[in-house]
Amino acid sequence: MGRKVLESFEKPFLTAFSDSDPVTRGGARVFLERARGRREQKHVTIEGARYFLQEDKPDEIVALLDQFIR
Repeated sequence: MGRKVLESFEKPFLTAFSDSDPVTRGGARVFLERARGRREQKHVTIEGARYFLQEDKPDEIVALLDQFIR
């Protein structure tokens, strides 16, 4: 996502990053600082998962999405 898109996108969205992903390490900071839509949402760090969160921690992802949608 481009910087302008993040700064102007106001709809709520969930940020969930892993604590063990070498690819996106530090990437959450960009979302947390710039994205308006995530400001009212709790940021989540999934422990013990790598890049493919849905494969490493599917039950946690499902629970987060369920809670977010409700």
